[in-house]
Amino acid sequence: MYKKLFDFSQRPAPFSRHTVKELWTRPHLAKQMLSYHLNQDTDLASRKFETIEKGVSWIDSELNLSGKRLCDLGCGPGLYTERFAEKGALVTGVDFSAHSVDYAKKHSQHNINYLCADYLEDSLPLGFDVVTLIYWDLCVLSAIQRQQLLASTNEMLNPGGHIVVDLLTESAFATKTEQVFLEPNYMGGFWSANDYVGVQRTFVYPEELLTLDRYMIAEPNETWEIYNWLQYFTITGIRQEFEQAGFKIERLAGDLTGSHFSEGSEQIGIIASTGK
Repeated sequence: MYKKLFDFSQRPAPFSRHTVKELWTRPHLAKQMLSYHLNQDTDLASRKFETIEKGVSWIDSELNLSGKRLCDLGCGPGLYTERFAEKGALVTGVDFSAHSVDYAKKHSQHNINYLCADYLEDSLPLGFDVVTLIYWDLCVLSAIQRQQLLASTNEMLNPGGHIVVDLLTESAFATKTEQVFLEPNYMGGFWSANDYVGVQRTFVYPEELLTLDRYMIAEPNETWEIYNWLQYFTITGIRQEFEQAGFKIERLAGDLTGSHFSEGSEQIGIIASTGK
């Protein structure tokens, strides 16, 4: 146990370990993540329905979704895809969580094509007019992964197509501090159906504009960890990344509801066009 605790106390190299899939492959966590997506009392996993509807309406007002082929990467249980379909888009949803995709299929009110796939590893469908990547999905990826995904997205799009993303800014990063929490059944039993002790250590990387929430879950018969990386962006930095991937930013807002972007905004909503 000493070795595990000593290692846990150390600052990992940026993006040195990725555990995103474990949130969706451990049966208890998969159920918890879906529950948090649907929970209207918290924005921890997905935004509240009212905010989602405002976001979809803003995207529709900017891109006129009716009749357009749209792919929502990281679609989860279909909270955005269903609403995109209501605007008349021809929708495909992609997510690596079989649990969430099954929920989306079962509760769909529209003719939506749902695919269980990892958008970093699997082949993705082509021929879309719009690709969406919503709720900071790019922020959990390393620079190499972001460039890989943006390049794949560019290939998915038809000439003149658009990508829609939201990101966290350096203003949001400025609010972050290093801290430690230790508590029995931390987060109210979120991490396991068994008794456990949860430890959260937050690391802040000022030079990289990066944070890590590192969790250790100690159960009677197993101890395991989750790494939650979040990358924050300057306007200059994100423009460079998008241009490197062949995109031109056309619209920049304070979030995906279209709010005004200012110097102190903690989020960025971006609509960019492919250079094809």
